[in-house]
Amino acid sequence: MNLTLLEHLHSLSEAVELPSHDYLFDLADRCSTLLENERTGYRPETASHEIGGLLDFVSWPETEKPLVIIPDLHARTYFLDHILNFRLPQDFVCSKNGQQMTLFEALSENFLRVVSVGDLLHSEIRGRARWLSALEDFKAGLVTGKAMKEEMKEGLSLLCMIMELKCAFPSSFHVLKGNHENIMNDRSEGNFPFKKFADEGEMVFRFMQEYYGDDVLMVISTFERSLPLLAAFPSCLISHAEPEEPYTRERIINGMRDSELIQGLSWTPNDTACDYSCKTMISEMTGNSDAIYFGGHRPVTGTCTFRQGGKYIQIHNPDREFITLIYGNRIFDPDKDIIDVIK
Repeated sequence: MNLTLLEHLHSLSEAVELPSHDYLFDLADRCSTLLENERTGYRPETASHEIGGLLDFVSWPETEKPLVIIPDLHARTYFLDHILNFRLPQDFVCSKNGQQMTLFEALSENFLRVVSVGDLLHSEIRGRARWLSALEDFKAGLVTGKAMKEEMKEGLSLLCMIMELKCAFPSSFHVLKGNHENIMNDRSEGNFPFKKFADEGEMVFRFMQEYYGDDVLMVISTFERSLPLLAAFPSCLISHAEPEEPYTRERIINGMRDSELIQGLSWTPNDTACDYSCKTMISEMTGNSDAIYFGGHRPVTGTCTFRQGGKYIQIHNPDREFITLIYGNRIFDPDKDIIDVIK
């Protein structure tokens, strides 16, 4: 039976089995190839003619469109499914006959853009008990035990949903590199091995190596290393984490292997960033004093947390299903424009 893309995405969100080797390899290969060749007007290439680290929709001549920002997903397939089926406010985007549209419908009509701030794998606090169970298996030499299979089923299904959307809507759906985009559990180019409740980074690496093999590992790593680092729009900037210092446009474009830059856009702890990094970058990249810098990475309670005098807004609440709407015709209002997709 041939499924529509939306039906296929929904089936991934409710998957009862891990993705097959061939499907995961082919999809990751297709998506990484797309990203490696994403030399477009909105993704300027580097001085050496390679893909750059910046999505620049400030300089892109196309008319500004409404924007949806998705926070850290952390294997929450259900959250992404709810986002795709969420009916957007009519004053944000609507059909030609004035009817409300789902986000997926609006994407399909090329009416908006979507940016995910990354962090696709690792269920974190939601899966703490499962991680601890998987850790006991791991210590006993069982790399692909039941608990770990359950974790990876969610994480890889979410990854597949993201890659399918990028392949289907390459100029409208974008994913930024987060600190969890490190399938090899590597320590290089701004990446660091990840360890919180268990030994998550190493456990994922070993699972992928044993269950799928090096070919799948390598192609997913290529996907991760091809993700942009920052997105710029006339009314906002977005990166995974709060910028540790003010980075220039040129450095971000040429920064795909810049360890300090990648670390400074994906790993920044609270209260360690330069207190004017966002204001400086907003001024250089947008020229709009009302623009806001958005990121995820560090958890918040409620809808968001304001930093750097309100110029930086954190939007990652792991217990809720919030998305952020950026209207093209008015200043961002956190009380109205951060929306719960399940209400």
